[in-house]
Amino acid sequence: MGKAWINGAQASPGEAASAAARLLAHSRLPLITGLETDVAGVKAALGLAKLCGGVVDHRDSHGLYRAIEVTRSSGRFTATPAEMRRRADRFLIVGTEAAESAADLIGFVLGAVRDLGRPSADGAGRSIVWLGGGSSPLPGAGAAPVDVVACAADGLSDALGMIRAVLGGRPTGDGPISAEAAAAIAATLSGGAFVCVIWSVDSLDTLGIDMAAGLVADLNLATRASSISLTGGGQAYGAAQIATSVTGFPLRSRFVVAESDGGAWSHDAWANDGARLIAAGETDLVVHVSGLEGAAAPLLPAGVDAIVLMGGEMPQGAAVGFEIGVPGRDHAGVLYREEVGSFVPAEADGGGPDGAAKRSAADVLGAIADALRAQRKERAA
Repeated sequence: MGKAWINGAQASPGEAASAAARLLAHSRLPLITGLETDVAGVKAALGLAKLCGGVVDHRDSHGLYRAIEVTRSSGRFTATPAEMRRRADRFLIVGTEAAESAADLIGFVLGAVRDLGRPSADGAGRSIVWLGGGSSPLPGAGAAPVDVVACAADGLSDALGMIRAVLGGRPTGDGPISAEAAAAIAATLSGGAFVCVIWSVDSLDTLGIDMAAGLVADLNLATRASSISLTGGGQAYGAAQIATSVTGFPLRSRFVVAESDGGAWSHDAWANDGARLIAAGETDLVVHVSGLEGAAAPLLPAGVDAIVLMGGEMPQGAAVGFEIGVPGRDHAGVLYREEVGSFVPAEADGGGPDGAAKRSAADVLGAIADALRAQRKERAA
C-alpha cells in the first residue's frame, strides 16, 4: 500500500503518519503546498490545514493568480472549449505557449466543423490570427487560413493594447507590431460572428491578461466574443476551484483557529503566497503533495522540516515521506481537464511502473489528520 520514511529510514505508514502529526502539532505556521493531486487530495489538504491552522497554496499559483487578479478587478468573458469549437468563426491565439503546452486542446477547438451560430459578418468564414506565433503549424487548423503576426513575447501586452485602440477608434502608431497589422487584426476579429481569444497565463503578465480580457469585452460591443484561458499544469486551476467551493477563497488561505467560534478561513493573496512564505522563512514546516505523473520534485527549503507525499523515492531532506499513487493510473480520482473545461472522473488503469497498489494523497493526508486528532485527545486526557 505504498512505502513511508522517517528521516530517510523506511517506516510503516502508521509510524510515519504519527511522526507527521507530531511535526504539525509543534509547527508555528505550516504550509500545505504542491497540491498536484485530484479533487479528493485537495479537499483532504484543506481539511488538514483547517485542523492545524495551516496555509494552503498551489506550487504553481503565480500565473493563475494573475488571471484571478484581473477577474476580481474587471471580470472576464470565458467559455468552454466544447462550445468554442462549434460556435467560433474567428480565433486570436496569443503567444506560443498556448499551442506548445496545450496542443491537444488547440487541436480539439480548431479541428471541428463550425455548426452553431450565425454566418460571419464579412462572409469570410473561419479564420485564425496567431499573435506572436511560432513556425510550427497550429494543430487542428486544417484548411482554415492562419495569419501569423510576428511579435516578441514581451510585446504581447502592448500589441493587444494596439488592437483595442483600433477597435475603439483611437490612433496608434507602430509598436511591437505595426499599426497596419493591428488594424488588420481588428478588422478580422470585428468581422466575425463569434470571436474566441485563446491565451495562457504563462505567456502574459497581469497587464497582458487585462488587455486580453478587455479586448474580449470591446468585441462584445459589436459582435459576440469570449475567451479560453490556459491556466497551467499541475491541476492548479482545479485546486483553486475546489478551494473556492470549500473555503470561499481560491487558495492562498489560512485557517485561523479561534476558541470563541472555532476559527475561520483568512485569505490574503500576498501574505499566504506559498513561495513567498518559503523565501521569507515565515513557514517552519512544509507539507508538499506531488501526486501527478511527471510532477516536478518538491522544493525543500534548507532548515525547514518537510512532509512529502509523492510517487517513487523520497528526495533528500524530507523529515517524513509517503509514497502515493497517481490518480487515473494507480487509483481512481477526479481531475480538472482544460479541454473539457470541467472536472472529469479518471479511472485507475493499473499502468504504474511496478503495478503495486498505492495509497492516494487523500488517504495519506486523512491518516495524518486522524493521527493528529488522536494525539490531541491523548494530551487532553
